[in-house]
Amino acid sequence: MRWVMRSAVVPAYILLCIVLGGSAQGYWGAAILQVLGIAIIAWSLLTPDRLRLSGPAMALFAIAGLTVLLLIVHLVPLPPGLWTAIPGREPIAEGYRLLGLPLPWLPISLTPYETAATALTLLPPLAVLVGMLVAGAYRASWLVIAILVGTFTSVLLGALQVSSADPLQSPWYLYQRTNHGVATGFFANSNHMATLLIVSVPLLFALVAELRKRAQNARAVSAIMMLAGGSMLVLLAGILLSASLAVLLLGLPVILFSATLLMGEGRRLRGPLIAAGLVSIAGMGAAFLTPLPDDLVSSNQTSFESRRDIWSDTFPAIGDHITLGTGVGSFVRVYSFYEDHSAVTQTFINHAHNDYLEIALETGIPGLLLLVAFFLWWGSRAVPIWRSRAVDRYAVAASIASGAILIHSIVDYPLRTAAIASIMAACLAKMARPRVQESAETQDLWASPRHVAI
Repeated sequence: MRWVMRSAVVPAYILLCIVLGGSAQGYWGAAILQVLGIAIIAWSLLTPDRLRLSGPAMALFAIAGLTVLLLIVHLVPLPPGLWTAIPGREPIAEGYRLLGLPLPWLPISLTPYETAATALTLLPPLAVLVGMLVAGAYRASWLVIAILVGTFTSVLLGALQVSSADPLQSPWYLYQRTNHGVATGFFANSNHMATLLIVSVPLLFALVAELRKRAQNARAVSAIMMLAGGSMLVLLAGILLSASLAVLLLGLPVILFSATLLMGEGRRLRGPLIAAGLVSIAGMGAAFLTPLPDDLVSSNQTSFESRRDIWSDTFPAIGDHITLGTGVGSFVRVYSFYEDHSAVTQTFINHAHNDYLEIALETGIPGLLLLVAFFLWWGSRAVPIWRSRAVDRYAVAASIASGAILIHSIVDYPLRTAAIASIMAACLAKMARPRVQESAETQDLWASPRHVAI
């Protein structure tokens, strides 16, 4: 009974992240997740039977630790002689001089309170990483089932949202600022709902592949495949209801990659799949580099309906602050100085809708170096996972799901929600410690993750 409760810790927490962590507007939900995250981290570090960290896990924790350290450095007050030397701080220093005030000690972050608040949002994904890699408080199949339960429940809620006669008055939307008229589920942004759906596809295929392998007879196999087919239809319906162009373009390569999980060991068809993925990315880039309609933070049509406009205004800001950045969480305030003021309306730009541009603006060169280190880590894990004939399907599915999130981040900000960030952390943890399969006969669907990692 004890191992059952222990194994349910991370899956239950991720399910709660999906339900409560769909938007930064959910203050109480975020507070609950952060408090529980602290508890999971403390329990994982204090448990007597901690797991021995593998090399990839240690490297992943090093990147996470440096990220936290960067946020702390951004909050340290600096004497005037230092912060005035940082590029982009001249207008702030000039403002104090015009007011006749002495220059105070200020941190690197232009918005220290927002930076501190944003730092707290790292607690849920960190809790998942520590819970999985240090305490081993999960079972891969349970983790996938928890995510699928959250996904299907979100689709059901989305169906209720779009079925309302008056979407603006519908009681089924959970947040005040949301995409009325389309399915958002537990999220405020329909694109983030679509991200949850698309990452659920490879996880579903992995679960089906494992269940099919252990089926006792042909009737059981047929039942599993019928259930899988129905589940897949639900996911596809949810993607259509969310009306996310980026995820629609990502759908085909993700499904093709995921379908290889039903093939024999080692049969991945890498060439055609990579080609399909590149075509999809090119199509997504072409679509979002043209002025297509896109609701940013409300249903009102504004001159900012194109991500291209946001990106063109963000680039100059990056150039002015590339050395050390403006501080995590500062995008809204900094962007307001660079946008076209003649086109400003009641609709505001809350994010760059390209997380890599936003990271470049807020963290500068140090953040970009950490981003490069992360991509090198991700590639160093994805390549052997796909080449190996022994690694488990859940690790392969994790590489597909995390890759989809990384690609979607080119045109959106899904990792800014606790729901997607926690799922991403689970995928990375699984990639850091994939299970080595001994054989089809000895491998257990409910087996402990305490196995040798590649």
